[in-house]
Amino acid sequence: MVARTLEARLSARLLALAFVVLACVGIAAALVTDRALAAGDEARAHAVAAGARGSVAVELSEGDSHVDAAHEVIAASEGEGVRLTVWFADGSRYAAGSPDLPRLAAGACATVDDASGSPWRACATGDAEVTVVAAVPIVSHRAAVTTVWRAMAALVAIATMLLWWAIRRALRGPLAELTSLVSWTAGIGSRGNAQGEPPPTPRTLEIAHLSTAFDALVRDLLETLARERTNSAHIAHELRTPLTAIVGELDALASDDPVSRDATMRIRADVARLTDVIDAILVLSDRAPGVPGEVVNVADMAREVAPGGVTVEAPDEALVEADDRLVRLAVRNLLDNAGKYGGGARLLRVSREAASVRIAVVDDGVGLDAAARGRMFERYWRESADGEGRGLGLALVRAVAERHGGCAEAVPGPGGRGLDVSLTLGHFVGWHEPG
Repeated sequence: MVARTLEARLSARLLALAFVVLACVGIAAALVTDRALAAGDEARAHAVAAGARGSVAVELSEGDSHVDAAHEVIAASEGEGVRLTVWFADGSRYAAGSPDLPRLAAGACATVDDASGSPWRACATGDAEVTVVAAVPIVSHRAAVTTVWRAMAALVAIATMLLWWAIRRALRGPLAELTSLVSWTAGIGSRGNAQGEPPPTPRTLEIAHLSTAFDALVRDLLETLARERTNSAHIAHELRTPLTAIVGELDALASDDPVSRDATMRIRADVARLTDVIDAILVLSDRAPGVPGEVVNVADMAREVAPGGVTVEAPDEALVEADDRLVRLAVRNLLDNAGKYGGGARLLRVSREAASVRIAVVDDGVGLDAAARGRMFERYWRESADGEGRGLGLALVRAVAERHGGCAEAVPGPGGRGLDVSLTLGHFVGWHEPG
């Protein structure tokens, strides 16, 4: 289903409701007009038939024959624009002109067409001795009803367009307030809102209540997040001191004994991994973007950190303004991730994208589906619950990329083989290809 704006959905529903109401009013008006004209036609036809029957009775009482009485009444009616047919008890029938009127029961009515196709409304009156059917033309009334139908259709169309404009105007104010609130919520977590930027002030009561409740919730969440980040940073800093002391002690314990030397190297490796975890915590506890002042050649960095067997595609120089320590940590995390989950890295590529530099690691694994690729940079996310790792490595990659004006992404590798995981760095300085 295609998503639509709230204004479009409300406008469409209100317009549909208004159109139904207007259409019903128009139809009712046309039907009432039609019924009123039909009732008038029937009343006139009954009146003509009753008058003609009375005239026939008068003529018969004066001694005229059936033929003379009927013809005299019929001839008189022709001048009034109506048509008559007279039936007598003996079955004789007398009529003149078109339409040919059927014999109807007294009080009944029917619509008939004349020779030219024009409609007439015929009604009967009489008794066992004499029955008269009178017909009046209704073509003008039919034309009037048609005109009413067309007028109602035009009025409904015009009113619908005017209502569309009025509905849009009426909804624009409250929805603009709601849009402002949505824009404010989109900036939650930015430095401006973290410092206490208030939500927009609406004039609609319900939106004002929503804004107040949401503002309180947001401030609670921001305060909680700030406390968590402060605690994480404090813990990480506190851990640095004993780690530094451990490294110093290891330096003092330098020995030529192979066993001691191997143990020292293992401890140093553990300390290095723990240091990486602390660096990740420090970076993730402060997501504020910054512009480092150090120019780093990430092409040389890629060649330095790439393990044996990994192909490096990089220019002579790819210079960006960056924090060398954080970028190295991010690239090592990309390589470690490929080694743990992707069957090992096979390519480390440094490329240029407009005013950014892209550092990508391509592995030999089976890859991930689109849903997993969309979540793999989330903090603490792992492909499986029993998988190794802490779920911080790729979250740190994204944090480093965002601090340097870039982003992190994952796409299928070349030819659909493996996974291409990368980060981009802004603050581009220079680029130099070999030769």
